Amino acid sequence: MNPSQTAPAPGAAPVRGYLHEDFRLFHLKDLGKGPYEYHYHDFLKIMILIEGKVRYTIEGRSYDLAPWDIVLVDRGQIHRPDPDPRIPYERILLYLSPVFLSPSKGEENDLSLCFRTAQYRHSQALRFHEKERLPLISLINQLEQTQTTEKEAFASSLLSRLLCLEFLIRLNRACLTPAASYLTTGALDYRISGLLSYISDHLDEPLSISHLSAVCSLSPYHMMRVFKEATGFTIGNYITQKRLAKARELLSLGVNATTACYQCGFQNYSTFLRAYKRRYKSLPKNGWPG
Repeated sequence: MNPSQTAPAPGAAPVRGYLHEDFRLFHLKDLGKGPYEYHYHDFLKIMILIEGKVRYTIEGRSYDLAPWDIVLVDRGQIHRPDPDPRIPYERILLYLSPVFLSPSKGEENDLSLCFRTAQYRHSQALRFHEKERLPLISLINQLEQTQTTEKEAFASSLLSRLLCLEFLIRLNRACLTPAASYLTTGALDYRISGLLSYISDHLDEPLSISHLSAVCSLSPYHMMRVFKEATGFTIGNYITQKRLAKARELLSLGVNATTACYQCGFQNYSTFLRAYKRRYKSLPKNGWPG
């Protein structure tokens, strides 16, 4: 079973995968495939590497993974795997709806906390010791079994939900412990790293090339060249994708399309509408896009 893909606009990072439920699990194994393209999702994703030699890049930061490493990808984050095509690339993917992860307003019950913690730690890949890893692997295997060979068994959907919730609770607990081992990232020009953070924090403001050049203390030409090398796409395309992803999130929270347009930094509604329709093949509307 393979996640579907939404066709991208020319030169843009595509939205990939789909999610019509609270969560969805995939067990995939490829050999000789790649290179994979940069893409992002409207949902959150957990990837557990089972086999392979993989460099995983998220928002310009790269991680060299080993089997049983866990990668946390938040919605809207542009990423891609780069597996060694000579070795089988086997992994489990768990797609998660933001609504499912935040069933209540209380911080104590916010199951998306592990994603925010990873961003705070500047690393979205973890390598757990056996004591923390084995219960997580056991739960994800039980979840896969319940959704495949036991799919028609009594109350299988309820059991799947319970297993997924227990997995997420244990994962959050493991991520929050002082002993959690967050992987160090591959080399990334600190100026580009700072620029990525600046763009994400100022999407509602004008982000001209000259202004960004001053922010990172690079000439416009050098900035654009290094940015493309580090992230795989142009600054303009990156900003557009991040603004659209933010608009999608605001719409899911009930913000009307016009307000979302300007809160995301688009200068006029017609430009926003064309970009949104080109990206998502639909008109912007309220509610979670499932």
